[in-house]
Amino acid sequence: MSNQQRLENAKAQGWDLDAFDAFRTFAGQNRSAVQFELSAVGVAEGRALHTRATTGPYVLGGERIDRPARDYTYHVGAHLEVEAALGLLAPTDRPEATEIVLAALTGCINAAVATSALDRGILLRHLETRVSIAWNPSVYLHLEDADAGDLPVDQFGPLKVELHVDGDDLSDEDIAFLRASVNRSAVYNLLRRAHPCEPQVQVAGPVDRAA
Repeated sequence: MSNQQRLENAKAQGWDLDAFDAFRTFAGQNRSAVQFELSAVGVAEGRALHTRATTGPYVLGGERIDRPARDYTYHVGAHLEVEAALGLLAPTDRPEATEIVLAALTGCINAAVATSALDRGILLRHLETRVSIAWNPSVYLHLEDADAGDLPVDQFGPLKVELHVDGDDLSDEDIAFLRASVNRSAVYNLLRRAHPCEPQVQVAGPVDRAA
């Protein structure tokens, strides 16, 4: 694919690759200006298992960005059958937290692979990511300790990731390139690598220790 075809293909997908290339040049010369700090807040709704989670403000290059239109809400809970089995009254059906993480993973992988394909000049007519993982709820149910020595107990089986793609004249080299592009996904990196984490507890107000 010629560079002109590459640019036209990107434009058809709503992407100005000249602007993208200019931004990458800027990012390469100003690494601190493109560093993110991302966050989310989850507030328990007063019903077991149900949380109202929100995302909105974020930090880019040390600048906090917040605007009313950027206020996204996620209602987290459990499957209808699970709520019923756990004894919740009037059980309902909501996305389970791990499902939401997996859904975010598919979006992030698609973004990384699509960007890499455009950059390389690979025309994809179809891109679909399917992910799945087995979960053992024994720790959640307090049937096992949460920690084994200095490490948390692994509650999950292998993470399965499948890319389903269709494009013009995809070579074995192209397929290998697309597979390797999964490693450019931020959420994939978040799940695959260990990151330092020490949970903190903040007490919202005075506590009556005698109560």
